[in-house]
Amino acid sequence: MSFLLRSRGARLALGVGLCAAGALTAPAGCLFPDYSFNEPEPTGGTTTSTGTNPENCANGVDDDDDGAIDCADTKCTDHACVPEVPTGWTGYFALYSGASAQDPGCPAAFPSTTTAPYVGNHGITAPPAECTCSCGPAQQQVCAALSTLSITVGDALCGQAVSCSGEFGPAPASWNGTCFNNGGFVGGKTTCGAGSGCTAQGGTPCTVSVNATPVTASGGSCQKSAVAVVLPDIKWATFGRACGDSGAPGAGCNIGQACLPKPEAPYESGVCISQDGDLSCPPGAFTEKHVLYAGVTDTRACTDDCSCGPPGGGTCPTMVSVYGTIQLNTCTNVVATFPAGSCVNLTGNPTVGGQTATALGAPTGGTCTESGGTPTGTATPRDPTTFCCIP
Repeated sequence: MSFLLRSRGARLALGVGLCAAGALTAPAGCLFPDYSFNEPEPTGGTTTSTGTNPENCANGVDDDDDGAIDCADTKCTDHACVPEVPTGWTGYFALYSGASAQDPGCPAAFPSTTTAPYVGNHGITAPPAECTCSCGPAQQQVCAALSTLSITVGDALCGQAVSCSGEFGPAPASWNGTCFNNGGFVGGKTTCGAGSGCTAQGGTPCTVSVNATPVTASGGSCQKSAVAVVLPDIKWATFGRACGDSGAPGAGCNIGQACLPKPEAPYESGVCISQDGDLSCPPGAFTEKHVLYAGVTDTRACTDDCSCGPPGGGTCPTMVSVYGTIQLNTCTNVVATFPAGSCVNLTGNPTVGGQTATALGAPTGGTCTESGGTPTGTATPRDPTTFCCIP
């Protein structure tokens, strides 16, 4: 009731009281005081406010006495009339749908004080499980015969391109690494062989380096390990937050409508309603659909079908010595001692002839190629909730 109407009512009550009192002493009639009842009536929302209070747009009261209440008051631009919540749906909510890093929390107009805000996601990306098989080192390998060693001298330093080279004569298949010599390379030479690819007279020395191939290992096996499983992080394209508790709706709307605050950016521009499940929006104003998921069903895993292929790359540690003699089966004057599978530089362009080899232990370095480890399962969103908003 406006101040004007409240004042008018007070005057009317006063007049009635005087009439009632006069009836006791003046039976001829009721005398009213000289009060005027011709104050102008309110003319609606266009009436200029005569009140001193600001308009509260959500309390159902014409606070500023301008004849317009809440949503009917042109001052309430931050409120709007919205249809009532359809049967089976829940509302009202302010909905944020965007990047999780920019989550604004709940706005003051929808603080979610009595119920926790809804938080969910949309647009899942879940890479398959990463399955890694591995194999232990090779075991129970067998060394090749020492006679498989190939010893070569060349006319260039180790690691450089060789123009001419010469291989020691092959040892007997039954060679056990003791002194063997069936000729060699005479020192001081600068003509290292026939053909244009070899150094000419007066060129570089012939015995500049010597190398020996490794003694290889074969056979055996590798022990497989259980598959190692890594589940890549699940990512979402969209984060969602829905906040309620806007308070009691204001007045000033048609029947079947509620006067509610308008959500502000970055929230959706219109209020929303919700229902569990992935549903179609109901007929009417709530047409903008958002589906958010509260959780994930993650069945990603790996099949433990790892296996290891045959070993390869294993060698047998062997030390090789070459000697400065070319007499048959004579090994005197050591020129160089070095591991099989390597090269060593020589000095003085020496004579190189005899050879010995010593096995130093069991095979090492053998590896197996792993296979298997099949990814299975998927990660899928679960517990959907549909939000339908006024655009």
